[in-house]
Amino acid sequence: MKIKLCISLVLFLTFLQIHAQKTGLILAENVNKETISFEFIKNLVVIPLTLNGHQMNFIIDSGLKETILFSQFDQTINKENLRQVTLRGLGKDVANTKGYYSSDNVMIIGKNYVSKNMKIVVIQDENFNLFSRLGIDVHGIIGAEFFKNYPIRIDYFKHKITIYNSIHSVKKLAKYHVNELEINTENKPFTIIDFTHDKTYAHQKMLIDIGNSDGLWLFKNQIGNLPALQHSFSDELGKGFNGTINGERGTIFSVNLGKYTFQQPLIAIPNFESIQFINVKNDRKGSLGNEILRRFTIVLDYPNNKFYYKPNRNFKDAFHYNRSGLTIIHDQFEWKKEGVGLTFDRKELNEYNTAPSKKINYQYVLKPVYKIETVRKKSNAEIAGVKPNDRLLKLNGKQVDKMSLNEVEIFMRNNEFQQISIKVLRNNQELEFKFILDIPYKD
Repeated sequence: MKIKLCISLVLFLTFLQIHAQKTGLILAENVNKETISFEFIKNLVVIPLTLNGHQMNFIIDSGLKETILFSQFDQTINKENLRQVTLRGLGKDVANTKGYYSSDNVMIIGKNYVSKNMKIVVIQDENFNLFSRLGIDVHGIIGAEFFKNYPIRIDYFKHKITIYNSIHSVKKLAKYHVNELEINTENKPFTIIDFTHDKTYAHQKMLIDIGNSDGLWLFKNQIGNLPALQHSFSDELGKGFNGTINGERGTIFSVNLGKYTFQQPLIAIPNFESIQFINVKNDRKGSLGNEILRRFTIVLDYPNNKFYYKPNRNFKDAFHYNRSGLTIIHDQFEWKKEGVGLTFDRKELNEYNTAPSKKINYQYVLKPVYKIETVRKKSNAEIAGVKPNDRLLKLNGKQVDKMSLNEVEIFMRNNEFQQISIKVLRNNQELEFKFILDIPYKD
């Protein structure tokens, strides 16, 4: 009886200790799992959540330590005991980005994934706004806090995320391949891949970066004598806290994740200037991003240091890329007058037997305005005559104000090697250009 009591007491105290160690987002008691839907926009995972009672959209980013809120929405956070902080991240333009730190915020994801003491960093740069790039309101980015306490399953095909109270709650786990998952002091996850270029580069440590829309980033200065990529070209890789991320895109012979191989994947190498402000450890060789991860259903199990993955229906997709050389942004909205149907005047026919008159009904609809922000030098679009600040009107005859920005991006990705027509507005004049969606390779 004494032994039984001691064992029960130890188990109870262990449970209390484990529960007490968890900070940030916590699953409600007696809840085995919480499932939420997400939008997959330009290869980024965007989830709905509530912050201090306000409905918001956040990108999830396993490569980010903090949880970030953009300054346009800072009226939603707790402003007691604020303190200034400095952020250092990707980008080549500035060394530091200023922000301030807010604690004791209430965040609710789904119905049962809750933090009553969420720590938020508000970026003070008002120009850091993802709406123009994604075409939907994105209020912030949630990092390690989302992942650190529980096994998280991401179904990229069904656009579902499930938070489990235990890895034993994940069904059919035996069907997944498994890698060791290394979690560093900033709660960032790392795993091992192999890739082949001029030779086999075995056992390469990569950040699993769910905030990265590319398939693979390689840090050239960390790897050593990596030969030039095949079919390479210079490109803007994205935007970071510290400005524009420039680099090079191209293909390598293959990438291996466990027993799964991708032939001739398109990868990226950021310029040194674009990663100079982040702390890259010597054993990290790059980042594994969503263009590869989206081909699997994955489970990130931080508590047990495991990374599970199995192929989904996206697995055999080609590695598409926006070959237009155009960066297209959501510039603004405008009201447009649209016809919504015909009605007939029901007055009796007059003595001359005239037919009843037709009346067109109109309504005003808020429509997106898309603008070309940049044109890659020597791209087919530039050669054809497309210029920055052109307003995009039509793609292959279809009005783009009937398309989402994500649909415009998918059009540019899925019509590679095809000739397209593009109609723009420049200085109140409509212009049409035709060019092939291909890349003028350096080699």
